[in-house]
Amino acid sequence: MAADAVKASLFYKANAKIRSIVGYRTMLGKNLSSPAIAQSNTSASECEENINLSLSGYPRNHNYRVSGNQLIPSFRLYERLRLVRRSYPEQIESFLDIGCCRGFYVLDAAIRSTCRISVGIDVHKPFIVTAEKVRQHLSIKNAAFHIASLEEFADNPRIHGGPFQTVLLIGTYHYLFWGSSLCSTAYRSHRQILQRLARICTDRCIFSGRLELNRLPTEVKQIAESSADKTHYNTVSFLRSAEEFFDARRTGFLGTYPMFVLSKKKFV
Repeated sequence: MAADAVKASLFYKANAKIRSIVGYRTMLGKNLSSPAIAQSNTSASECEENINLSLSGYPRNHNYRVSGNQLIPSFRLYERLRLVRRSYPEQIESFLDIGCCRGFYVLDAAIRSTCRISVGIDVHKPFIVTAEKVRQHLSIKNAAFHIASLEEFADNPRIHGGPFQTVLLIGTYHYLFWGSSLCSTAYRSHRQILQRLARICTDRCIFSGRLELNRLPTEVKQIAESSADKTHYNTVSFLRSAEEFFDARRTGFLGTYPMFVLSKKKFV
């Protein structure tokens, strides 16, 4: 039975990879054959080239480029995008990405006809600067990027157009819980983080993160292992705390980390 389960898992992963490759090639064909903004002069072309240089590097699962008026994700980002999009509401009305990196998900949501406003926040200034350059280059007026923390947004979400129907929180949770060199705020409490997410979210939070101590990055793991709060840092404790504010539904994995849709409870 165990061998059969392994075979089934490998078969599923192989099929998913094939679907991603086929989908990616189809997407590239459509985007690169679509009418692009004419590069009327050399400086415009150089501007796009410079932007694309800044859109590569670490973290590589967020790499993308622009071509005329098109957003072209890398294959690694496209694989993640396929999974994330499955959890979107049928119509995105407003969108917030916490830890937005170079802003791809924000811009991808903003170009949807139903999206009133799409916002990205990050505590790393170079990411926000790059994302804003792309936004300006593509003239996407309903998107915005801010150097800000979860705390700042949760205190008054209306300042920046919130609360938001759809909130994205992927790959960032362990920094919110334990802190980082870029932001000293460390909540050390699932409930405090989830309570703040509930303040800025009206419908759902799409979540994926490192919820087990043995999956933390080395520098964060060192902080966690010396803290009494480490006993509460696991998937079970996270989901137990989430129950107060959200109905949690597991939707699979994003890479090797669990992915959930946290649907906000109506009475919260």
